[in-house]
Amino acid sequence: MKVGWILPNFGPHASREDLLATARSAERLGFDSVWATDHLLLPRADASRFGHIYEALTTLAFLAGTTERIHLGVSSLVLPMRDPILVAKQIAALDALSSGRTMLCVSVGWSAGEYANLGQSFTNRGRRLDEAIHVLRLLWSGPAEDGITFQGRHYAFTEGISSPLPSQPGGPPIWIGGNSPAAIHRAAALGDGWHATSLTCDALRSGVAALRAQAGDRQITVSLRVRLSFRPAPGGEGLQGTAVQVSDSLQAYLQAGLDYPVISPAASDPAEREDDMARFVDEVLPALDPPHRG
Repeated sequence: MKVGWILPNFGPHASREDLLATARSAERLGFDSVWATDHLLLPRADASRFGHIYEALTTLAFLAGTTERIHLGVSSLVLPMRDPILVAKQIAALDALSSGRTMLCVSVGWSAGEYANLGQSFTNRGRRLDEAIHVLRLLWSGPAEDGITFQGRHYAFTEGISSPLPSQPGGPPIWIGGNSPAAIHRAAALGDGWHATSLTCDALRSGVAALRAQAGDRQITVSLRVRLSFRPAPGGEGLQGTAVQVSDSLQAYLQAGLDYPVISPAASDPAEREDDMARFVDEVLPALDPPHRG
């Protein structure tokens, strides 16, 4: 089992130093990946948690140069707010410069106000995401002698040359983020993975059953961004409690179909987050059945 860790690139105390420390600690402790969160220009009404945020792809490019082995992901990139040609170029460059360590999860997003701030339609974002995924894969597929041409309903280009290509042949796998039936359907039809957020064990099990029924023989990674707290509060969700309780909860998620947990620490203090990361590796993972080590 591979495990990811959410980077502190958002929140009032997000800083360069904290990002560096988190990425380096995650690599040292054996996590497979670190993940940036994405927003660009939320309206004030939606910005209580993500108003102060380091741009996701810039953050990963910065961390690529300060790490050696750990994979670099986005949970999740709101692709319909962006030009997919630019995103294809950015991801190709990041993957090439990091020697193939890029991971990408894309989603439709949730803030109509953010879409409005960026001059993008909120109402057709699902259809544009589907087409944008095709654009990414086409531009990562390899150079054509006469260039690459695409004519879609929302995006079009003629005889374009896109180089360098990603280090990963065909580009990094594309996971689909979201908990909705539409996100599950999109993952089954177009994705290499389904990346849900903050689901209960029963809800994940139900989603996995729907995913498998729609995907047929396609092998799709099931991922979950899940909250971790060793200092639980009443009504908390995700993985919480003692190390044994957290391990038991994680075991239940794995039995429900989870392949790749991405841990979102509840702790806001950098020292507490660092301690929680080490505790998760030293106490939680070895208690799984079979034991797992980061």
